[in-house]
Amino acid sequence: MGFAAVNTGNNLLFLVVSSLLGFMAVSGLAGWLNIREIGVALEFPDEIYAGKNVFVTVRLENRKKLMTSFLLKLDAFGESLRFPLVEKGSDDIGSLFVTFPVRGEVISGEVVLSSPFPINFFIRSKTIHLDSCCTVFPAPRECALPGGPGRKDTRGEALSTRKGSGGDIARIRDYVSSDPLKLIHWRLSARHEDLKVKELTSSAEAPLVVDIHSLPGATLEENLSYGTFLINKAARAGRPVGLRLGRLFLRPDFTRTHRLHLLTELAKYGRN
Repeated sequence: MGFAAVNTGNNLLFLVVSSLLGFMAVSGLAGWLNIREIGVALEFPDEIYAGKNVFVTVRLENRKKLMTSFLLKLDAFGESLRFPLVEKGSDDIGSLFVTFPVRGEVISGEVVLSSPFPINFFIRSKTIHLDSCCTVFPAPRECALPGGPGRKDTRGEALSTRKGSGGDIARIRDYVSSDPLKLIHWRLSARHEDLKVKELTSSAEAPLVVDIHSLPGATLEENLSYGTFLINKAARAGRPVGLRLGRLFLRPDFTRTHRLHLLTELAKYGRN
């Protein structure tokens, strides 16, 4: 059309070509401004297992003070997530459904932000480098729990200092509405104006130490998967669990922080 305008000297063609070129320039500039000053942050759950689907939270922050961003698309970990609009000076949150195939530490690396705004004439994109990371635990694989729950010796059941319902009386306290009636100490309550309840200790399970290299798997990866299953199963049963991993020995404990620490050691083992 531009050559036709030059060859014919038709002023109308010159106007049409100028309008189209101007429109291309304006749309290209609008698309470039649309993806500028967009911050991206990834938030991972604290428990991720190899081969299991998880939701990764994506937060887009529009740092522009005068312009709303439209039709944004984020590509990360082979998945895409779309944001119709992100208001100026605000943020928006979405989720990616992601599967990490192998255990170990995963660094998010590069994500791609793109947009066809304003009329899909140009697709503007930019690569954003992130240093967010997560730890992928080995995939759990069912295995028999050594020793079984509630192992007893000849002197009776071991007791824990943790609050529970099956042990000895730890202390007497005032009744609250959430307490079961069976814990009310009726004889002592009769001597006081208020009801009194018994706070009991829980029965302690025998501690479990998972020795990775003594598990029945044919390969190290199988043993790590068995170890992951055993640690989680013991924790659900309220059983203190420790870990022997080569020269590393972690003493048994029953807290969630301790369990995640054990799983992290399994995830990183042999990856250095």
